Amino acid sequence: MGRKNNYTGDDLTFVVCAYKECAYLEECIRSLLHQRVRAKVMIATSTPNSHIQQIAERYGLEIRVNACGGQVRDYNFALAQAETPLVMLAHQDEIFLPEYTKKVLDNLNISKRPIIAFTNYMEMHNDIPDKVPSVLVRIKRLLLLPLKFRLLGKTVFGKRLVQCLGDPITHPTVVCVKKELPKKVFREKYKASMDWDLWERLSKQEGSFVYVQDVLLYHRMNEDNQTVNLIRTTNTRAREEYEILCRFWPKPIAGIIMHFYGRSVKYY
Repeated sequence: MGRKNNYTGDDLTFVVCAYKECAYLEECIRSLLHQRVRAKVMIATSTPNSHIQQIAERYGLEIRVNACGGQVRDYNFALAQAETPLVMLAHQDEIFLPEYTKKVLDNLNISKRPIIAFTNYMEMHNDIPDKVPSVLVRIKRLLLLPLKFRLLGKTVFGKRLVQCLGDPITHPTVVCVKKELPKKVFREKYKASMDWDLWERLSKQEGSFVYVQDVLLYHRMNEDNQTVNLIRTTNTRAREEYEILCRFWPKPIAGIIMHFYGRSVKYY
C-alpha cells in the first residue's frame, strides 16, 4: 500500500492532561517516553501542584497551565498547546504500549487525508490489564467492524455507520490531525459526550477515520476515571447521547436505540 504522508515522531505531541495528584501520572509518562518511536511529550494542567511539578522536573517535561479550568476547557487548552501537525491528549491514568506511536504513524502515512486515528485497547481493573475483553470492549469492536475495510473509513457513510448505534471510538486512544479539527473542538454543551459530539461532526468532513486494530493502550477503569465520574455526577449524559443519536435517526428510532444504549452505563 502506497505511502501518502510522511509523518514522523517529530510531527506528534502527546499532551498529558494532568489533574490534581494522580498516582498513575508518572507511569503514564514513562510509557510515552519509552515508545519505540519517540514523540514530543508535555503536560497541561489547570491544577498545578508539587506532585505534577516534581514529575515534570524528573523527566524534563514542560508544563502549560490553564488558568480557566474545567474538563472541556482543559481539553481545548491542551490541544492548543501542541505546535506539531498531530496531537494526542494522553489521559493521565492510561498506559501506552511501546508500539503505539509507530503503528499509529504507519497507518496515518498510508491514509489519504486522515482526520483522526485511533486504536484498539484493553481495560485495566485493579491496575491489572484484563486477559479477555470486557463486554464494553467487545461491543465497541463489533461497532467498529466496518472500519476494518479501509475504504469505508474514507467515506461519510462508513464514518457515520460505525457511530449510528453509539460511540465506539475510545477518546484516550485518538490522535488528531490538527488542521482537520473545527474551530470549536470540544463544546461546553456536551460535558459527558463531548468526544462523540466531535466524532459525529468530523464524520461529515472529507477525509479518513483511521482505525488501528492492534491493542496499543490499557484503559484504566477506577474511581478516578473521568467517564465514570461524569456518569455519576451529572444527569445530562442521557440527554446528550439522545441528541447525538437524533443526528443519525428520526427521534422515535433514536429513542428506541437509546433505551438499549443507556444500559451500557452499567459496564463502566
